[in-house]
Amino acid sequence: MKRSRWMIITGILISIFFLYLAFRKFDVQEGKRALKMANYYWLFPTVISYMFGFWMRGIRWRYLLLPIKKCKISHLVSTVFIGFMANNLLPLRAGELIRAYVNGKKENISKSSSLATIVVERVLDGLALVLLLLVAILFLGGGSSQQHFLPQWLRKMIYLAWFIFLGVLILLYVMTRSKELTGKIIKKLFSFLKEPILNKILNLTDSFIEGLNILRQRKEILVVSFLSVLVWTFEGTTFYLGAKALNLPISYPQAYFTLVVVALGLMVPSSPAFVGVYEYFCVTALALFAIDRNFALSYAVLLHLLQFSLLVGIGMFFLWKENLSLWKLKKEVSDYSSQ
Repeated sequence: MKRSRWMIITGILISIFFLYLAFRKFDVQEGKRALKMANYYWLFPTVISYMFGFWMRGIRWRYLLLPIKKCKISHLVSTVFIGFMANNLLPLRAGELIRAYVNGKKENISKSSSLATIVVERVLDGLALVLLLLVAILFLGGGSSQQHFLPQWLRKMIYLAWFIFLGVLILLYVMTRSKELTGKIIKKLFSFLKEPILNKILNLTDSFIEGLNILRQRKEILVVSFLSVLVWTFEGTTFYLGAKALNLPISYPQAYFTLVVVALGLMVPSSPAFVGVYEYFCVTALALFAIDRNFALSYAVLLHLLQFSLLVGIGMFFLWKENLSLWKLKKEVSDYSSQ
């Protein structure tokens, strides 16, 4: 309990630090001018693009779950919104656990298996982001000038992200191929535990590995990978259309580049809703294209607020529709995890 409390406090402090970095040179009058000059009609297609992205997430999750059960896309989309809403309202990114828990109850499948599909989804998201970033760089930098276009910290972030996501994907694949070996390793690592607790960990591990079965099906994993690229294509379009609303002179590749920098930046621990981190990395990415800092920050705040409002509003609607309570779900997940 103390550890999680310190993690929450640390996340809030990190958010405050990044908020300071983002706003320290902000001119309020210039920010107001940017918002006055905005063409808010562009927010309508921005919202549509964002919603399509979440529909794609639901379709992708259906494919990830196929080895376990054939689920309705509408059920999965609603659960995705509930999970993302929880990530924006609760600390420690509890939305992923809540999403796995809700889907497990709704579809009557193992919650551990459901969580495994979300882990695979997140890894594929990371790889798709790095791929889109490389494509964007080809359009923006080209040839040897890439080295001058990208700052050192960003190059390191790309290498680190690629290493982490690819490494985790390989590890998950090995787990599906070496179930017995995984069991032996778990037994050795937790040999100090009592037998009933150890058996429960082994059962959870088996259920988790069952959720990784998609990695052994070439056709399905190719479809899921393609859908991952589609998900982030819609996200990139959302960033581009949002820039149109603020009259920012950026191209499609620049919008995708900004999206990827923000998405990778959100890996940094922070408060719920990624406050401060989102704004800082968005402004930092746009600065590479000589976008005025005040206009860039106005854009970041507007887009972040729009996404937050949509996720919380739609997530709350699905909670109400399915007669669920966020705080009750949080308690149920906490109780389930501590069993």
